[in-house]
Amino acid sequence: MSIDIYSVNEQGVGAFDGGKFVEQRAISFPGEKTAVDRVGPLFYWAWGKASDVSEIGMHPHKAFEIVTYVIDGLVEHRDSLGSLETVTNGGAQVIQAGSGVYHAEAFRRAGSEAMQIWFEPHLSETVKKPAAYHQYEHELFPVSQTDGATVKKVIGGDAPIQLDTDVRMYDWAIEPGAAFSYDLELGRSTAFLVIRGEGVGSVVGQGQERDQEQGQDRKTLSHKDFVVAKAVGEGEALHLVAGSEQGLRIIAIDVPEDPGYALYRK
Repeated sequence: MSIDIYSVNEQGVGAFDGGKFVEQRAISFPGEKTAVDRVGPLFYWAWGKASDVSEIGMHPHKAFEIVTYVIDGLVEHRDSLGSLETVTNGGAQVIQAGSGVYHAEAFRRAGSEAMQIWFEPHLSETVKKPAAYHQYEHELFPVSQTDGATVKKVIGGDAPIQLDTDVRMYDWAIEPGAAFSYDLELGRSTAFLVIRGEGVGSVVGQGQERDQEQGQDRKTLSHKDFVVAKAVGEGEALHLVAGSEQGLRIIAIDVPEDPGYALYRK
């Protein structure tokens, strides 16, 4: 197993609209400071917050699949397809850029907090498709609860968002002092951002008692950490234990290390 943690100081930063919208970039644009260049087809991951009403003007995208996930607030989208939509807490906007599209974003409430995440499908195939925009409200996503953990499925499986890229995305909320385990698969990586709270993370092997925290290489997880976990043996799982004060909230993305096609060289 491996579990690598990158503090906020090891990640990139960005800003728009005169600094009204500031981003923490776990995976940045080419040439910028970044925790990692990519995780498989996960190509760019920014987590931003608006200090005031702010906008990112019209700009082009092509081929990539772009997900905006709203943590809190009100985010507006408009594009060259004629879309003009807003989404709020827990909702998502998806651009499958295909042959090309222009779009703009606006944060219509001070304190609005959102993530923009880029995924790389098979570019030579998706670039031939027309661009498309879809929007999903929080109520559309399946949510389950078990033993102090709430699991929201955002992409893949029975979630409403299905991309050309092989992606599973989750919003995990773990109550103070509670534990949660996520099964890892060989050949895949699970990357995540700690957006609230603190706790401990480890990878446990087959036959270990997860509820007794017998995983190897236990790591402290702090607010704003970016983490990449991988299995190196069968039956391994990511084991998370939330701190006793705040609990943990994590946005996690599971992707193949090799999607089966050549990836864009950043």
